[in-house]
Amino acid sequence: MTRTASAPSAAPASTGPTSQIRLTLLILSALTIMAGATIAPALPAMQVHFAGVPNAGLLVKLALTIVGLAIALSAPLSGILADRFGRRPVLIGSLLLYAVGGASGLIVSSLGALLLGRVVLGLAVAGTMTATGALVNDLFSGQARGKFLSQQAAFNGFGGAVLLPLGGVLAAVGWRAPFALYLMALLLLPLVLRLPRGVPGVQAAVATNEKPNWGMIGLVYTLALLYMVAFYLMPAQGPFLLRFLGVAPAATGLVLGGFTLVAAITSLTYSRLAGRFDARRVAALGFLLLGAGWVVVSQANTVGGVVPGLLVGGLGSGLVFPNLYAWLADITPTAWRGRVTAGMSSAVFLGQFLSPLVLTSPAARPALGYTWGALMAGVVGALLLAYSFFGQREKADAEIAGQHVDLGLEG
Repeated sequence: MTRTASAPSAAPASTGPTSQIRLTLLILSALTIMAGATIAPALPAMQVHFAGVPNAGLLVKLALTIVGLAIALSAPLSGILADRFGRRPVLIGSLLLYAVGGASGLIVSSLGALLLGRVVLGLAVAGTMTATGALVNDLFSGQARGKFLSQQAAFNGFGGAVLLPLGGVLAAVGWRAPFALYLMALLLLPLVLRLPRGVPGVQAAVATNEKPNWGMIGLVYTLALLYMVAFYLMPAQGPFLLRFLGVAPAATGLVLGGFTLVAAITSLTYSRLAGRFDARRVAALGFLLLGAGWVVVSQANTVGGVVPGLLVGGLGSGLVFPNLYAWLADITPTAWRGRVTAGMSSAVFLGQFLSPLVLTSPAARPALGYTWGALMAGVVGALLLAYSFFGQREKADAEIAGQHVDLGLEG
């Protein structure tokens, strides 16, 4: 992989970002997971509450995934703003929107108003995710960046392992209760005010005139979208499958939290290996593991049969996400960090939105979506693995041809 020169950052080059900055960036990234994980265990209760609304089953699922559509549509604007004005101003505005949109579920009375609040939350997550990702790329480079991105993915996994059970406990109190957790975003404002402003694209353009390799960037975007379509079966449809199997909401949070915990541990392990392996092969392995996990889930008749599949799928998840972000960061020119990161946000959350639509499961067969998800992940993994070996052979042939040319010139 080709690495781009890093731009000057607000952190000292010799010591890197402080522990406080690192912790703030990790917590900010967890807000993305919190956007969906917090209310996932409450979805069945929400469906019962709004049972009189036409198409309530689909609309309640959209309450989880419409956030992804809002992110996908608004992230490019967030990237432009982050590149033009800096990362910190975008983060401050996004945190305020996050609290307002997220906590609106505490008071709204209609399903339409609840969905509107989720759209506002999506706008906030787009800004938070894009500005945080761009700031990470500003402050880290090379293997240090790959390591931090792996730690970030692990932190998100651990956050999900806590938030899903907590959401399950609150959902047992009432379906509105989990929405109160979104107010915690306001507690981050003092920490965000102390972050570096970041490297706006106007300044970064002085450091490099590189143009993005849109072909390779587009490949990473496509992989991220397909991965999220398959991955988001867990939070979007997992609660309905577990309810079908007779699992209570609190226990549902624990089961789904186990998935994210395994992903977190895998990401931590990957952080020690970041940058040492072909990114395409790491992604292929992750997709194949996720597909294998969903095969197990699709055949399960009890919660005991679901858990092993979630664990295997969690192994794949822990490999794919940090690897894709590190791969993208390595091929992104400095002046384009905000906009390219925004494109990744759009791809990830468009996949999240599409997941329950593309891999929908009827109420009588809630595991059917996992069958199609397993097939899709397996095909993507196999194609990506084949592409990695083909690319390696192509590179070797080019090197041999170059050696032959050199020998001919010398003769």
